[in-house]
Amino acid sequence: MPYRFQVNLGGILDVLSNHLYKSPDVFLRELLQNGVDAVTLRRKGQPGWDSGRIVIRLEPGRRLEFQDNGAGLSEEGIHRFLAIIGQSSKAELIDGRIPEDYIGRFGIGLLSCFMVSDTIEIHTRTPGGPAHVWIGRADGTYTLEPQDSCPEGTTVMLTARPGAEHYFQPETVERLVRYYGLALPVPVYLEGEPERINRIPEDFSAVNRSQLLSFGEWLFGEEFLDAIPIQTPHISGVAYVLPCRTDVSVKVGHRIYLKQMLLTERGDTLLPEWAFFLRCFLNTRSLRPTASREDFYEDGELAAARTEFSQAVGSYLAELSQDAPERLQRVVDIHAQAIKAMAIWDDSLFRLFIDYLPFETSEGTMTGRALKQAGAGAWVGSVPKFKQLRPLFMTQGRLLICTGYTSDEELVEKLADDFSLPLEPLREDQLELVMEAPAPEEEQRAFALLRAADRGLKEFDCRAELRRFLPGDLPALYAMSDEVGFLRRLQSAQKDEGGLFSGALASLLESAETRPLATLYLNQNSPLIQRLIENGGADLLQSVIRVLYIQALLAGGHSLHGGERKLLNRELLRLVEFAGGQGKEKISHDETI
Repeated sequence: MPYRFQVNLGGILDVLSNHLYKSPDVFLRELLQNGVDAVTLRRKGQPGWDSGRIVIRLEPGRRLEFQDNGAGLSEEGIHRFLAIIGQSSKAELIDGRIPEDYIGRFGIGLLSCFMVSDTIEIHTRTPGGPAHVWIGRADGTYTLEPQDSCPEGTTVMLTARPGAEHYFQPETVERLVRYYGLALPVPVYLEGEPERINRIPEDFSAVNRSQLLSFGEWLFGEEFLDAIPIQTPHISGVAYVLPCRTDVSVKVGHRIYLKQMLLTERGDTLLPEWAFFLRCFLNTRSLRPTASREDFYEDGELAAARTEFSQAVGSYLAELSQDAPERLQRVVDIHAQAIKAMAIWDDSLFRLFIDYLPFETSEGTMTGRALKQAGAGAWVGSVPKFKQLRPLFMTQGRLLICTGYTSDEELVEKLADDFSLPLEPLREDQLELVMEAPAPEEEQRAFALLRAADRGLKEFDCRAELRRFLPGDLPALYAMSDEVGFLRRLQSAQKDEGGLFSGALASLLESAETRPLATLYLNQNSPLIQRLIENGGADLLQSVIRVLYIQALLAGGHSLHGGERKLLNRELLRLVEFAGGQGKEKISHDETI
């Protein structure tokens, strides 16, 4: 007699195939899940029984039989489990919850088989009980008949529907079993093959580093730099350190299991942001899956698991710093950026790693340990500005640290605060500390140059000053206060914006009561500046100073405004005219090339 499913099966199949599951291959995951739960249930009912196994038989491209020797289903259980969507098949509920040693929770997984087969035929028998045959069809009907005999447990039989034949090939089945069920505690065999498909180490806590690395190479196809055992209340497994740098956006490539069944390859939810330099093989028994069983549900337990993972990695690396510091240094050398990101927010990891982390300085690359011993120094948060100032600081034996890279400024500031180091940010007005003021007679001799420079730079709110500094081949150095920097950004924004915003920016610029000056320091040690002091007319001096101004802006990493870009073209052309012996420039003030 035919029965009908107590649900709109057509609608459920649409949800399964188009919304809940990413791929039809999850049908094998659901079969594995049900098979393992059936074996678990029989173990509970028969203490001492430990012969659970799953065997898969194939007619390649046509038919698949999935057999477990677990608890089987009674007639009542068949009607409840196979006909009512959402009803759990688990015989033992605790406070309405499925015990932790069961994988399944929803009772809809078996229906995923309809994505690859138009019928689901099940032969099932409880130990010592009667046998039954259940056949479900995609039209929403099913039949249930008694059977003379069948093996204890459950056998699911599927016939490939058109287009799904490739899911019924031995190589595909083996791949999917390893993918989804590698960590399952029940052995899975392909009929006729002596070796189980899902063989892995049973106890990672007893596996040495060499064996862990070998397992990781087999599982992920990659030789890892190190293997970090993970054993916490929520998660267990191994975190492998990648042998090369990876992009921070990479979140895939992991194997994360729930109750030994693969849940996801992504680490977005369980792993912290800094873990992109790790590949993880992890299992959890207590975290909640989403309805599709392809990720974890965000709750307090998941947050606790993330914290545990961070602490486990940190503890391992702390031990490494004592037992094998050279190995830790190799990890840092390759993954410095990831570790810097990790150390910012975790004080214990900061103190563990800071001695090993590299920073670019005027004295070359220095580790945190070297900075602790370096004495006074300053840091600058612009890479172009650092490159401009590095030769000046280097020749004077002063320490300048570049913090223009991601995480570096936070780490250097934290280093200075935590260890009371004489390190501080470099302000523009501190540049005079590394410059020597000229003697009064030297400044008097340069009066014509400074007057011409001030006139040439007036429209850019910049003044010129004479100083001595090293190296001598650096003729000029541009410095501006924070106020000038803000005004330059306003001016740039005003030119780029239009309408209402342009008017608002103009009002801000007009409201500035006094406009602070930037400074162009002219280096008296430079042969070029010495030549300009000794010889040069006012027009020539102004042109050269304006070119030096643009050069110093670019060297300091400052963007040019439209007028400054025109200025460079105009003054270069004037210098060509001077070189041609034509005396005075032949182009108007507004002309450009």
